[in-house]
Amino acid sequence: MNSAISQAIEFTEVFKKYKNAPSPIREAMCFKAQYPALLSPVRDGDVFAGRGSEKRIVYMGSVWWFAVPDYSPKFLVEGKQGGYCFDFSAPYNLPTTDDEKAVLKELSAFWKTECTMAKIYAKTHLRDGVGFLFANNLDRLISRGLPGLVQDVTAMPDSDFRTGLLSVLETIADVCRHFQKQAQQKGLTSMANNLEAITQHAPKTLAQALQLILIYELLSHEKHYELNRFDVALGDIYAQELENGTITQAQAIEQILAFYRMVREYGEVSVCRLIMGGKHRRNPENADKLIVAALKAEQLHRQVIPQVSLRIYDGMNPEILTLAYDTINEAYTFPTLYNDDAIIDGVAKAFDVSAEDAKKYYPLGCGEFILAHNSPAILCMGWSVPKTVDAGIRKANAKTYDELYQSVLEQIKLEADELACYHKLLVDVGGADCAFLMASLLTDDCIARGKPIFGGGVNFNGACVMGHGFTNGADSLTAIKQLVYDQKAYTLEEVLKALDDNFVGHENLHKALISAPKYGNDNSEADQTVSRLWRDMTEAAREAGKNHGLDFLTVSSVNPGGYHLGWAMGATADGRLKQQPFAIGNAPTAGYDKSGLTALMNSVLHTDPVNGGSITNFKISRDFFVKERGKFEALFAAYWAGGGLQANITIINKGDLEAAMKEPEKFPHLLVRLGGWSARFIDLDSYTQHEILKRTLY
Repeated sequence: MNSAISQAIEFTEVFKKYKNAPSPIREAMCFKAQYPALLSPVRDGDVFAGRGSEKRIVYMGSVWWFAVPDYSPKFLVEGKQGGYCFDFSAPYNLPTTDDEKAVLKELSAFWKTECTMAKIYAKTHLRDGVGFLFANNLDRLISRGLPGLVQDVTAMPDSDFRTGLLSVLETIADVCRHFQKQAQQKGLTSMANNLEAITQHAPKTLAQALQLILIYELLSHEKHYELNRFDVALGDIYAQELENGTITQAQAIEQILAFYRMVREYGEVSVCRLIMGGKHRRNPENADKLIVAALKAEQLHRQVIPQVSLRIYDGMNPEILTLAYDTINEAYTFPTLYNDDAIIDGVAKAFDVSAEDAKKYYPLGCGEFILAHNSPAILCMGWSVPKTVDAGIRKANAKTYDELYQSVLEQIKLEADELACYHKLLVDVGGADCAFLMASLLTDDCIARGKPIFGGGVNFNGACVMGHGFTNGADSLTAIKQLVYDQKAYTLEEVLKALDDNFVGHENLHKALISAPKYGNDNSEADQTVSRLWRDMTEAAREAGKNHGLDFLTVSSVNPGGYHLGWAMGATADGRLKQQPFAIGNAPTAGYDKSGLTALMNSVLHTDPVNGGSITNFKISRDFFVKERGKFEALFAAYWAGGGLQANITIINKGDLEAAMKEPEKFPHLLVRLGGWSARFIDLDSYTQHEILKRTLY
């Protein structure tokens, strides 16, 4: 029988055996049943162990993309599953014998009611993702090591949670020993020694630390590596090795490069993020040494995984920022840059937390903010801003623009309430079904309180809604205000009829809508409309989250889901045709920013820092970067000083994108930003390629 099916049977039998046991015990036993069974072996030439496997049907974890219970051969439905997950496509595409078909049919019937997603769906009419991500406390992982974590858990009062944590830690050690044996058999002595060492004490070398992170992240996140403050966790060990003469910078670069390659091989393209830098680090000098090695490794790596990101701030070592710009030039898009001077205060207000807690912000996945190892990241639902605006406009019957906007605001509040209700349901049902032991081990203050992450252990339970198309929604409002209410050139009914007809037969109106002020051109009215709309949506989400018992509910504008939501949306009053992409993140609609880079920056600077995550794409010509480097740095220095929150900078030669579309084999390393994450340009569908091509090149 197929090994994946055999493992699914074993896992299901373990679940059934412990079905009525306390959730931490059931989870620990299921965790033991999946590891090391779901891991791929060490290969010749590997530097590190820690490779997952695609051969899975049923699984327990924080989040996994699987076909969901509504799947059928004619209708593929995939989504984020969290907790106990089952791939409901398996009965249709995996079996090769009648026996395998029968087994998978039986397994599918069982998990259709027992997977965590099914338990959530049973309580709501909404259908979206249910999983969550988190950013482990890597600094604690490295400073305590596996034996230290065992000591910490052992010191807890006796409970099922304590028993489950100890079992999971033993499974992690078993995985290390599993890989150690394979490494010894292949003659990989250094790897074997590192694996043995991390079962006995906290890491003492950079290689041991990297190995421990790889294994822990693999077992806690699978494909979704989230590497918070990588430099803080590794800086002291690396600096000590440099001082002792047991490692050189060149050797460190090679080790980090090998680490990147392992993450890239198995990681999911849109959610593997590695964060370095920022204010309030306990070891900035040592951490900066690690950043230098990590950025130099990225210059050699030049791949989309992991998404290397850098938190910058006034007073940081200026050589780090210079190296970051050099690395962006070499690697096309990385590191992405986040401005602590503006973001920390904004996060404090958006999350209603102290500045001390806000400094723990982490741009997860595509760049949505969470509080690293202080809050889970529930990122399950998208919010189509243009659709909300359109619904509000159609309900309005407004004589004034203020009445129109009030109708939109009422629609925002209705949708925010529904979103908050759904996210609270995820917390309640997920917490009742699962202890999420791996997350709890490195989340503050689960061990100190003796409680799981969703059982009162975590400091904050909040969520983030992924907003899409703010620019299109706001530009639509700006255009209607100008043409309908200020100039009275058209009626609202005429605009709505034109939208319904996709502007066919309404060419003059279409041209007028396109000519209306657009975000990205330093036009105060357009820029303020974007800012106002986002601020009002943020406040509506915040109030709704509080009303439903969440500590916070924020709204981000980072995700490239606007490509797909745009495809499903009709024409909008900014002049966008139906099925065209939304503007991605906090950026103008592609090609509508026509007033220069300074004007674009001035527009972006209107963004209220009180939000759940904001990304802005800047496409810069390599000629400008190389020949006008001083001007480039001066522009961005002014942008950061003015409160710019974030920058995704792509440095590219004019004509490279067009050439890559014609001869993709010649441009395998051409990376571009989609939204909060990057991709190889040649791997994208033509729909997405053309949207990126339309973006203004400065």
